[in-house]
Amino acid sequence: MARPARFSSVSALPGAALLLLTFGFPLPPAASAMEAVDFHQAVARTLMNNAFVSAAGEEAVAARRDADVARGYLLPSVRFDEKFARTNVPGEAFALKMNQEKLLASDFLDVRNFNRPPPRNDFVATLSVEQPLFAPKAYIGYGMAKTEAAAKGLDLFRRKEEAVYRVLASVLDVVTARQFVEVAGQGLSDAREHLRIAENLEAAGMGLASDVLRAKVAVASAEGAKVTAENRLELARRGLALAMGEPGAPPVDVIGPPPEFPDPGRTGESETGALGRADLRASSLRVANAVRYVRFRQSGYLPDVGLAAAYQVDAEDSPFSPDNRSWKVGVGLTWNLFDGLRREAELGKAATELRRARAYHRGMRDQAAFEEAQADLGVKEATIRGEIARAALASAEEGVRLLSSRYENRLGRMVDLLDAQTALDGARAARIRAENDVRLSRAQRLYATGGLLSFAVPSEENGKEKIR
Repeated sequence: MARPARFSSVSALPGAALLLLTFGFPLPPAASAMEAVDFHQAVARTLMNNAFVSAAGEEAVAARRDADVARGYLLPSVRFDEKFARTNVPGEAFALKMNQEKLLASDFLDVRNFNRPPPRNDFVATLSVEQPLFAPKAYIGYGMAKTEAAAKGLDLFRRKEEAVYRVLASVLDVVTARQFVEVAGQGLSDAREHLRIAENLEAAGMGLASDVLRAKVAVASAEGAKVTAENRLELARRGLALAMGEPGAPPVDVIGPPPEFPDPGRTGESETGALGRADLRASSLRVANAVRYVRFRQSGYLPDVGLAAAYQVDAEDSPFSPDNRSWKVGVGLTWNLFDGLRREAELGKAATELRRARAYHRGMRDQAAFEEAQADLGVKEATIRGEIARAALASAEEGVRLLSSRYENRLGRMVDLLDAQTALDGARAARIRAENDVRLSRAQRLYATGGLLSFAVPSEENGKEKIR
C-alpha cells in the first residue's frame, strides 16, 4: 500500500535538516570507528594485553626470582654492622676496655675499678662473612626452585595457548556471524522477490490474496532474522575485544580470510600427541619436585657445616679513631639430634604429597588422552557434516529455483515455495555453521595436543620454557 504524501514529506524533514547540518557544520572524523584486525594481529594483541596471560607471566618471573633466592643460600653472605654502646655494667665495661686495648696495670690495684667502673663508650664496626660448606637443604631447595621455575614457564605457555584458543573461537564467531548476516540478507532478498511475484500475479488476476499475505509474513520474518543476525554480529565483535583483552571491550571486526588449520589426517604429528602438552610437562616436573621434597625432608637428619669469619674494630671516642682491630675465623657444625619427632611428621607429609602429585599427574594424562580422542572424533564429525551441509545446500537451492519457476508459471503453490525458501535459509546457515565447526574442530585438536600456539605464533615453537 502506498504511504500518504503527507507522511512522506514529514519524514523527509529530518533528512533535510541532517543534510543542512552536514554541509553547514562539517562533522569531525569518527573517533569511534570500529577497529578491524586479522587473525595474527588478534593473536599478537591477545598475548600482549590478555590479563590472564600477564598474570601467568608474572608468576613465572616470580618463580625464577625464587630460584635466585634459593641460590643465594649457597653463596657467601657478607654483612657490615656498626654499633654504639655506653655502659657501666662491670663485666661489660671491663670487656669494652679490654677490646679497646686500654686495660692498664693500675686497673688491677683497686677492686673498685671492677665493681664500680665509670661509664664507658664503645663504637664497634664488624665485617662478617659466612659461607655454607655442607648444606643439604640449601642444595636440594635450589634444585626444587629451578624446577618450579621451569614448570611455571610451561604453565605460561599453556596459558598463552588457552588465550589463543579463546581469541580464535571469537574470530571464527565474528566471521560466522557476519556470514549469517549475509545469509539473512539473501533470505530477505529472496522473500521480497517472492512477494513481488505474488503481487504481480494478483494484480494480473492470476494469483491469490492469501499468497500475497503469506509472502508479506515471510518478508517480516526475514527482516526479523536479519536484525537478530546483526545483533549477534555486534555481540561477537565485543566478545572478540574481550578475548583480546581490550579495555572496555569495544567492538572489533575481523578482516581477511578466516584462519585455515591443517587436516590432522594429512600432517605428520609427534607420536607423543597430547602427552607433549605444556601443562603435562609442568605436572611431570612437579612430580619430580615432590620426589626432591622427600629428599629435602630426609636431609633434616644430616648436619650443616659452615665457615664464618669476622673483622672487628673498637673505638672509644668515635668510629673514625679506632683503638683496636681484631678478627676471628671458625668452622661450625649444627646437628639437630631430636626435635620432638617433627622431622618424622614432615617426612610423612612429604611422602603423602608425592603420592598426591603422582595421582594428579596420572589424572591429567588420562584427561589429555581423552581430550585428544574427543578432538579426533570432532574433526571427523565436523568434516562429514560439512560435506552433508554443502550437498543439502545445493539441493535446497535447486528446489527453490524449481518451485519459484513453477509458481511463476501458475503450476505451484506459494506455501510450497515458502517452505522451500525456509529450508534454503536453514541450509545456508547450516553450511556456514559446518564450515566454522571444521575450522574450530581442527584448532581444538591442535589445542588438545599442545600445538596451537606453535601454529599461531611460530616463534613460540621452541620456546615452551621461555618465561617472557
